[in-house]
Amino acid sequence: MKRRDVVAALAAVPLVAAAKARRALAQADDWPTRTVRIVCPFTAGGSQDNIARRLGAKLTDYLGQSFVIDNRTGAGGSIAADNVAKSPPDGYSVLLGGIASHAVAPNMYARLPYNPFTDLETAAWIGTQPNLLCCHPSFPHDTVPKLIAAARAEPGKYQYGSSGVGTSPSLTMELFKQKTGVDLTFISYRGAAAAAADVLAGHVPLCIANIDSLMGQVSAGKLKPLASTGAGRSPAAPDVPTLVEAGYPDLVVTSWSMWAVPAGTPARAKEKLRVATERALQDAEVIASMRQGGFEPGNLSLPEIDAFVQAEHKRWGEVIRAAGIKPQ
Repeated sequence: MKRRDVVAALAAVPLVAAAKARRALAQADDWPTRTVRIVCPFTAGGSQDNIARRLGAKLTDYLGQSFVIDNRTGAGGSIAADNVAKSPPDGYSVLLGGIASHAVAPNMYARLPYNPFTDLETAAWIGTQPNLLCCHPSFPHDTVPKLIAAARAEPGKYQYGSSGVGTSPSLTMELFKQKTGVDLTFISYRGAAAAAADVLAGHVPLCIANIDSLMGQVSAGKLKPLASTGAGRSPAAPDVPTLVEAGYPDLVVTSWSMWAVPAGTPARAKEKLRVATERALQDAEVIASMRQGGFEPGNLSLPEIDAFVQAEHKRWGEVIRAAGIKPQ
């Protein structure tokens, strides 16, 4: 190639890049023009999946294009997160991100295929859901002070069941043990239902799970709640005290949810998604549905979300390392 041709080609590079940028902005202004995929790290029918579907239906109404759910479970949410992180940054792949994908998995897996802070960008906040610590109705140590006193008197005697290693409920109890200095024995189950079943059968005295997973048994009088883990009492269980009320302000733990998109997604598309989501979270039907499952809708700015996620990443990394937790 002649020198003048090389110079001309190099001169054209900024023009090509500018043209691509203009096209991306134009497409973002029109976004969405086709179906948007919401990638959910949880199984269909669960509380998180239900929220994604409820919000997806509202986003479809507001934005005029279908928002469909793509359930990709496994590896603590990292499979779903990696799928979105490697998708084109055009606004048509959205992750239901949260504590698993952004705070736990990055601290659990040594070779995570994505970086939650460089490969993904936050787009909108959704809300939080506390955990609920319960016991069999016949368990004598049925308040947090009683449980702590009993566990200190007889270290290792009392067991609690929870779903999987590295889940929000199981990590809640690891943090509980670290903050209170008690020795409780963890029994891992495939899910909250199995853990609750063993408590109901009298095999294990305690269980902890997302609040929606246990409220049915609590309402029926089959389980007795000791405490919830939110900053305040949950509207789903207003009579249940929190761990904060028991004197442990550092034991506020929630399963939180947000929308995340591939890094480089046009700001205009993210803004339209955020505005539509905030509108949906003000809808009376959405609020009622979320609160029925123990979720509290929220409204955080993007800088507030990013600061919160960074703090959660640091917090659970410290808990995981102190407890020596490894993926199973």
